Amino acid sequence: MDQTLAAVIIVAVLALSAAIGVLWRQGNSSVSTEAHPDQVPERFRSPGATLTLLQISAPLCSYCGAMRGILGDIAGVESRTAHLEFDVSDATELVDRFAIRQTPTTLLVSASGDVISRLQGATPAAVVKTQVADAFTEIQRRADEYRI
Repeated sequence: MDQTLAAVIIVAVLALSAAIGVLWRQGNSSVSTEAHPDQVPERFRSPGATLTLLQISAPLCSYCGAMRGILGDIAGVESRTAHLEFDVSDATELVDRFAIRQTPTTLLVSASGDVISRLQGATPAAVVKTQVADAFTEIQRRADEYRI
């Protein structure tokens, strides 16, 4: 076999593998905005933050580091937002209460402890930013609902 043909085949296989990996990764991410009756305990919320990006991770989780970077960047830009990360073994109360079965799982939590949104798996930064903006809209809507 010609070396050029072999190189083209190798590059094509690598490109196909990368494309499949990206599609698979996006397929393993989900967003839920279903209301949950339970509130997140205060120790899992950041004092003074309007919205806490609460990440539940595991030591061997390959996507947790990427999510840590995305969430940290967003919290660094949006002053009303904080990012907290807990290992599943340190957050068993949350794992049970919110049926967390995948890492990373990120709960977008209001200052009062309501879960506004839930991100499961490796979630693209654009999706996270949209969910954060939507969470602030929902928090404002709820505040307006209770004004006299």
